[in-house]
This record gives sequence, structure tokens and C-alpha cells, in this order.
Amino acid sequence: MYYMLIIMFNFLILFIMVFMSVAFFTLLERSILGYIQLRSGPNKFLFKGVFQPMGDGLKLFFKEVNYPFNMNFYVFLFSPMLGLFISIIFWFIYPFISNNFIMSLGLIFMFCCSSLMVYIFLMISWSSNSNYSVLGMIRFISQMISYEVSMMLIILNLLFMINSFNLNDFYIYQINISFFIFLFFLFIMLLISFLAEMNRSPFDFSEGESELVSGFNIEFSSMSFIFIFMSEYLSIMFMGMMLFEMFFGLMFNKIYLNILVLFFMFLVIWLRGFLPRFRYDKLMYLIWKLILPLTLFMFMFNYSLKLFNLYH
Repeated sequence: MYYMLIIMFNFLILFIMVFMSVAFFTLLERSILGYIQLRSGPNKFLFKGVFQPMGDGLKLFFKEVNYPFNMNFYVFLFSPMLGLFISIIFWFIYPFISNNFIMSLGLIFMFCCSSLMVYIFLMISWSSNSNYSVLGMIRFISQMISYEVSMMLIILNLLFMINSFNLNDFYIYQINISFFIFLFFLFIMLLISFLAEMNRSPFDFSEGESELVSGFNIEFSSMSFIFIFMSEYLSIMFMGMMLFEMFFGLMFNKIYLNILVLFFMFLVIWLRGFLPRFRYDKLMYLIWKLILPLTLFMFMFNYSLKLFNLYH
């Protein structure tokens, strides 16, 4: 019982820190985009704009909730909450070495949660009863399902090397040399797949402001918008943690892991300010004609090495 209380307390602290990180992530994004566009970011609220995320959160919290005409009320109300809940339970695979709490099938759990997010966005868009939402949903789901194939195959390449679904084994197999050094192309392809999975620039088609106004979340305001917004930023931080955990094995070096996740967050923001939006046909060409064949080739290559025991 005492051991379970310690684990629950650790996760409580983790979730509080993650939610605080989301708040300051938004401030970091607005500040960096401000510098990229040669203007000042939010710098007025109290000390150099540090408390701006709190002000924005309170403003959204007290905003009036707008309900579209002929919407499905209960699905409209609860689907953003469910999306935030799934983004939170992603973090249950975060390993606590000090308490020996490591999920043995953590990557399977991540695959299941990632697949569930498709249905969440389907419910969010369908319940709004808006043409813009439905168009954004069609784009987003086709994009997410396509890139999920490559993402899972790339991670399977790594699983063949460690013979496990446990994140702890990534640390054990990378004590002497990291996978990043000899699997650099897989790292780049997984980074692109994560960007498409998270619906971030240059792959932000479901929120294409020039065509869809605000995409799948156009009808949401107040607390529902906060839930969708936090879900997206929680996913960005989680994907950054997973990317560097799998390719660098930073299980015990939490300081280095946090620095690299911060770098990943900066990279996602920088790409948003630096790159224009892709054409949708080029997005699909990239996955089905380029990334997927390369991933399958690497998959067969790594499996052949595995058969000849060249990794052990």
C-alpha cells in the first residue's frame, strides 16, 4: 500500500509539472514566433509577460460557451475532455527508476493510445455539425492514419534490436553507443512522422487558416478549447520525450533528457515560423512513396541482421 502511494504521488507531481510546462510552452512559442517575425512577443503582463499564460487561461475559463445549432450535445461536450484524458495517460509509460516503476509493455500502450486519438478527433469534428470541422477532420484522420503506419514500423525497427517493449531496455542497449549514430535516417523519418501525427507545421492541414478558418476545432470555445489546446501541447512534449528516449537512451540522465525535450519544443516552434505549409498531395506522396518504402527497407535490413545475430 505504501509503495502504491509513493507511485501515485510521483505521478501526481509529474502531471502537475507537465501542465505547468504546457503553460510556459505557449509563452515560449509566442515569444520565439515574435522574434522570428521581428516583433515583440507577450511582454506586458506582470514581469516580462511571464504570467501571460495564466491570464490567457483565466480569460478562456470565464468565456461564454457557444453551442452550435443541431450539434450532438453530449459528444460535443465530452470529446475534448476525453482527448485531454488520453493525452495525460500517455505519460503513464514514463519510467520511474528510483521506485522501480517501469511499464513492461509501454510501447504497446503508446500504440493503443495513439490509435484512440483518431476516434477522439472524429467525435470532435462530427459533433460540431460544421462543414469546416468535417473537412478538417477528413484531412486530419487520413494524415494521422497514414503517418501512424510509418511511425509504428520505424519503432518496430528499434524493437528488433532490443527484443522488448520496455523503455528501460533502450537505456541498456545504448550504454556504449546510441542508436542515433547509426540510425540517423530513421531518426529523421520518425521526427517527420511525429510532426505529422501532432498536426504541426508544415503539416497543419486540419487547421489550415487560409481554407478552413480554424479546422476541426472551429466551434469550440471556453473550457472545451482549453482541453483541445492542452491535449495538442501535451502530445508534443510526450513525442519529444519518446524520440530522445528511443534514440539516445537517456533513462538515468533526466537532465539531458529534459534539455533535449526543450530543444525538440524549440525545433517544433522554429519549423512553424520557418517553413510554409505543404501541399496535401505532397504530404501523401512523402509518406507512401518515400518514407514508407525506406522504412520497409530498413525493416528488412535490421531483421536480416537480427537473424544472423549481428546485434548481439
